[in-house]
Amino acid sequence: MGHKKNIIIAITGHIITDQRIIRIASSLQANQYNVTVYYRSYFKHQGTEKKTIGPYPFKIKKMTFLFNKGVLFYSLFNLRLLLLLLFKRANIYCAVDSDTLLAFTLLSKIKNVPLVYDAHEYFAEVPELENKIRKKAIWHWITQKGVQQSCARYTVSESLALVLSERYKAPFETIRNVPSYKDKDIHIKFSRPTILYQGALNKGRELELLIKTMEQLPEFDCLIVGEGDLSIALREQSKNSTNVQFLGLLSPDKIKTITQKVFFGYNLLDAKSLSYYYSLSNKYFDYMQAGVPSISSALPEYELLNRKWVCGLCIPNTETDLINCLKKYANDHLAYEKLQQNALLASLNNNWEIESQKLVQIYTAI
Repeated sequence: MGHKKNIIIAITGHIITDQRIIRIASSLQANQYNVTVYYRSYFKHQGTEKKTIGPYPFKIKKMTFLFNKGVLFYSLFNLRLLLLLLFKRANIYCAVDSDTLLAFTLLSKIKNVPLVYDAHEYFAEVPELENKIRKKAIWHWITQKGVQQSCARYTVSESLALVLSERYKAPFETIRNVPSYKDKDIHIKFSRPTILYQGALNKGRELELLIKTMEQLPEFDCLIVGEGDLSIALREQSKNSTNVQFLGLLSPDKIKTITQKVFFGYNLLDAKSLSYYYSLSNKYFDYMQAGVPSISSALPEYELLNRKWVCGLCIPNTETDLINCLKKYANDHLAYEKLQQNALLASLNNNWEIESQKLVQIYTAI
């Protein structure tokens, strides 16, 4: 058996909230690579970390910082990553998103080690950078330099791959963020029709719209899983809502158990952000894999998938459309069951067992 190559991956988020990286690192580890993932742990994960982290088949290295946002954090993160890895042996670096690219671009140049760029999103065009022209320009510059240095690049959707390829003048492959396939039956639902949102509680996720809509649907329940920049504001907005419940950060297994029991998965996005416009979120496939129909915004990737598989719905981002959609399928059981069956069928063809083969081919070619 040949010598195993060492792959070092870094993320500015927490490993417990990044199912994409867990899948990627696990698949590479299973295919004769030694994988180490550097991640950030900070206060919002206290109380959750010990319950949900690992064990993983790959190595993990925790990084903590006094500052956890803004220019100072990103600067310190990349500086520390550069110093930590300068004298560590690696055969391949994998930068996850533009916020880890600066350190890995320098390391790749200094040590002549191949660099792979994994773009989870259109980083310079995320909602948080809306109207921040100077910051956008800096992130575009960092991304351009990293792309120029990289030998392989991939992202989460075909649409985004095309946009990134055009913007940064280098080809991007597509590795979708799909879960593993598991045999399943349609599970018994919660006693009341329940809408589930899972993911970061951040700007652009249309969570304010969801909470406001639930006020007009007393016969429905809503579960919100995750934390983020809007955690406090959203809880404040819903303080008088008896049918909205925040569950915080949960383990992947716990989320899967809950997902199987809900009526619809929620996936509306504010399309003003180019990153969201071209997105293909992991939650869309998590709902599909659980045999649960989803409600998504009318954006390119979701419209394409729903036309092909008819396992979810694309609607305008309005209270009226969301209310009409939920009430229609709550009253039309045959139509709802058809969406469920289509989701189960789609899960046979959209899973990590298929997608990971493309991932391994990319790294084998390096």
